[in-house]
Amino acid sequence: MPRNVVVLLDNTEGRAMIKKTCKENNLIFAEFEELVQAEVEQTGKQRRAGLWDSFDDILDRIQVEE
Repeated sequence: MPRNVVVLLDNTEGRAMIKKTCKENNLIFAEFEELVQAEVEQTGKQRRAGLWDSFDDILDRIQVEE
C-alpha cells in the first residue's frame, strides 16, 4: 500500500489503534489492510469496477479460513 494514503495506517499509534479494534471485532489486521488496499486502488477512478468483486474475494477467504 502506498505510504501516506491512509494516515492511520502510516503511523505507529494509528496502526496500534486499528490492530486493537480489529482484535476486539475478531478481524485479522492483515485482512483489514487488504480490504483497505482494494479501496485505495480505486482512488481517482470514476467507476469502481471490480471493487465489489475484490471485496467478495477477500471476505470469502476470511469465511473459509474460519
